[in-house]
Amino acid sequence: MPYRYSQRRQQSGVALIVSLIFLLLMTLISTSSMRTATMQERMAGNMRDWTVGFQRAEASLRTAEEWLTDTDVLPEFNDTGAYYHLNSDDRPDWDSVPATAGNGSVAYPDATNPEWRYYIERLGSVRPAGVSTETGTPVEEIYYFRVTAVGYGLAVDDGGDPLTSVVLRSVYRSR
Repeated sequence: MPYRYSQRRQQSGVALIVSLIFLLLMTLISTSSMRTATMQERMAGNMRDWTVGFQRAEASLRTAEEWLTDTDVLPEFNDTGAYYHLNSDDRPDWDSVPATAGNGSVAYPDATNPEWRYYIERLGSVRPAGVSTETGTPVEEIYYFRVTAVGYGLAVDDGGDPLTSVVLRSVYRSR
């Protein structure tokens, strides 16, 4: 019996220290994994929000271009109601922070809660060379327009304003 008793006195508790160090390492690894997962979740949410804004802006751009194609008589470009002269001071400036509203734009689905907006600027027209000399009628003018569209993401701040906006621009030629 005395021999067993002496063996217990020689143990120094190394197993307890090793298990505590192992537990500390596991805690650090799990904390790091949770931070990484949280960051990836935020990045995925931001990417989704940007993608929704981009798709809405592209839909807005295509809608405006389709409207230009389908409209036989275009409205007067008088710097109001989404129809502007080139680089008019009255047009919306969605590139600035904060974005300015300007004198108007076309909003969808409605002006109070738009998913996207667009406005159109008339750039000018070109009369192609080559007049129909047989009949003496001039060739029709080709008009150019700059369409600017913005789409908003799904996330909104406390005031209901969208956190993400994507602005797209195209130059469009009529018929």
